[in-house]
Order: sequence, then C-alpha cells, then structure tokens
Amino acid sequence: MIFESKHPFCDGRFHRLLESAGLLGKESGWEPFFIEGSSSVLPGYIKNHSYGEYIFDWAWAEFYERHSIPYYPKIVHALPFTPINAPKVIGSNIEECLEKAKKFYFENKIISSSHFLFTNEEETSLLLENDYLLKETLQYHFKNKYESFDEFLSKLKTRKRKNIKKERAAVEKAGLQIKWVRGSECDSILMGEIFNLYLSTIGKKQSYAYLNKAFFELLPGFMEDNLRIALAYKEESLVAMSLFIAGEECLYGRYWGIDPFFEREYPFLHFELCYYQGIELCIKEKIPLFEAGAQGEHKLLRGFEPIVIRSCHHLREKHFYQAIKEHLVDHNAHNREVISQLSQHLPYKN
Repeated sequence: MIFESKHPFCDGRFHRLLESAGLLGKESGWEPFFIEGSSSVLPGYIKNHSYGEYIFDWAWAEFYERHSIPYYPKIVHALPFTPINAPKVIGSNIEECLEKAKKFYFENKIISSSHFLFTNEEETSLLLENDYLLKETLQYHFKNKYESFDEFLSKLKTRKRKNIKKERAAVEKAGLQIKWVRGSECDSILMGEIFNLYLSTIGKKQSYAYLNKAFFELLPGFMEDNLRIALAYKEESLVAMSLFIAGEECLYGRYWGIDPFFEREYPFLHFELCYYQGIELCIKEKIPLFEAGAQGEHKLLRGFEPIVIRSCHHLREKHFYQAIKEHLVDHNAHNREVISQLSQHLPYKN
C-alpha cells in the first residue's frame, strides 16, 4: 500500500523494503500486522523481545520477570530499527486507526502492553487521552536557518567556530575526495561496499547487525533519490560513508562506517561526513531540519540542539501500570533537566 506523503518513511516504501529484505516476521521477532482504516493504515509489530526499538524498556521487562509475569508478546508501533520521528499512521485518518488499534490490543489479552514510539504532538495527545503513559527521551537536531555554511559558522562562538574549521581543514589536507550520490546512482557493487562499512561500525561497537546485505542492495530501488550517501575516497579506494534519507522537511542521518584500516589516520572524518556534509546539504536544498539521532554530546558542540522525544505506552497489568507511571514522572522530570543543562552549552552566540 502506497500513500502520498512528504515524509519519505511514511508512504509505505520503507515497510515494503524491510519485508522484501526478509527482516520482518516471527523469526526476527518483528511480526507485522496492519490496522487498516478507510484511507490510512497503522503498521504494527507483535514482538517477543525489545531489540531494534531505541526507546528502551528492558528494565520494564526485567520488572515483569522478577514477578513471574510475561512481558512478551507486546505490540510496538514504530519503524523497525529506525529511531526517527515519523507519523505512526500512514495516510490521513489518524483517529480511526488509533481507535481500531486500541480495540485490537484490549481484545487480545495475551499481549502485555502497547507501545507507540517516536510520536508526534497529535498522536501523543490522542494516546494520552486514552490513558497511555508518556515517556520522554532526547535526540540532537540541527535547525537550518542559514543561506551558507559560512553564515552558520558566523553564529557560533569563536572557539567553537575555530574548532569546526580546524576539523574540516584536516580532512581537506588529508587529500580525501568527498562525493555525494543519490539512490539512482547506486549499483549493487557500491551498496555491497556500503554494507561492509556499516558492519565495521557494528563490529567496533560490539552491537547487533539488524540490517542485512539484501536491505542495502534493495535500498536504492525502494527509496530512490530520497537516498543520499556521502562517500570519502582515498584515490580509488572507498574509505568511509555516511548514509542519509532526505525528505522535503527533514534530513535523517542513518548509518556511518569507515574502513578500520583508515580510522586512526582520519580522526575527524566522522564529523565531516555525518555532520558537516549533512548541514551543507540542508543549506543547499533548504531542508529545515536535520535529525542526527541520540547519543553523543559531541553533536551539541557542532550546532545540534537537544530535543524532547516522546513515546506512549500502555501496560495491561494495573499494578505494573501504576508503578511505571510513577517512575515516568521522575524519569521525565530528569530528562527535561538534562535538556535544560545541555542547552546551556550550545555553541551559538548569545
């Protein structure tokens, strides 16, 4: 099912990409089901684990386990393996789909809980009206209001501006060639190299590779020219890449990878490909927002602001619902305090 949408993740292509790559189903723990309305659809997943969500509830699962109550299966409404802010409902009729989702959840009593991750203001408001609990986390976003990269630099404090110039100069001095490609310019050979660089990051972090080679090979065909990749070459050799999905209203930084042989030789290349090249693309194409994801206060020093991220949760067991509700009051207050403190260290001039 394909819908018209300015959001590249909300027209159905990304869900079909994941299915085509074999990343969804009982074996992966992401069993898809769809709540269909008259002019919209709400993708959902019945899950028996909490991997690949990025709004972490492992502590809740352990809380259930200590009391010998199963936390799984649960329902999750989110983009699998993708921590971005995107509408959960594909199409126009949000309330109809949410009402049907609520009915499905309450009628299937084997399901312990229902989770809507990375919700927008409208979804959050509707879900809170239906007794969902609000959990707040944070990400770092760049708000583009500049005509050039130099104008962006001019708004920074002197020390921060000099640091960015120093990092970019080091990459330029290294003799690396940086090239942008769109999805229509990517063949299977290049995407195989991109996949290997993605795996290098996974290996370094000792994390789990949620995505497979088929995903990367199919990615250009599904996401077309919404797919943008910044490539760094040393002569003819691909050294590193940063992969983005670009929409009219937002640029999404997704995957980064560097050949381990070159990692120590080019310590500033990560900042160049993942942040500065993305900022320049936003300025060039007048994209107002750049989501760089969570983690890494180094983003703060390079112009990315801490932003509140919302998710909504309902737990069927009343005692656990109440305990987690009380916990989230403190959690959300702490999150807001962290954002307030981080905001005091933004690199911009007063």
